[in-house]
Amino acid sequence: MRRISELASEIKRQVPDDSKIKGRVDFRADLAGLLTVCIVANYESCVKDTLVKFASNHHCKFADYVSSRYSTLNSQIKVEKLQEYCKHFDSDAKTKFNNLLSTRNSKIKTKCGRDIKDSYRQIIEWRHDFAHAAQRKTTIEEAYEFHLLGRHVLFAFYDSFL
Repeated sequence: MRRISELASEIKRQVPDDSKIKGRVDFRADLAGLLTVCIVANYESCVKDTLVKFASNHHCKFADYVSSRYSTLNSQIKVEKLQEYCKHFDSDAKTKFNNLLSTRNSKIKTKCGRDIKDSYRQIIEWRHDFAHAAQRKTTIEEAYEFHLLGRHVLFAFYDSFL
């Protein structure tokens, strides 16, 4: 996750928000779209790594199978899909995931009034809109802010396999 923070900081440093410069707004919007692509790719890696790590705790051949089976997730990481992965891998993991997600969401909602599942879903949608339709729907700052909230979904997913 640190890589996303470093990338967002570097983009903001290299291309500051200055709407007076012709073309800057569109370029920053493209960079924001690319940032969402990087964020979702990172999320996919986190999901895969979590599943492979869990499998490796059981047997090396199981880990090899999981690594091969989930080599490309192709954005199949919505909350519903994460719940499905939990159900497939460990009968208790789905319940743990839902409980952890609910707990994290309540704490963060109380603290800043935002829903982590909505933020997570929005990042995935922005990535889809940019990657498949070249739609510029977010800013660098907004994408990063939603990432800071949405990543808690992945923290809950990871913790559900511990």
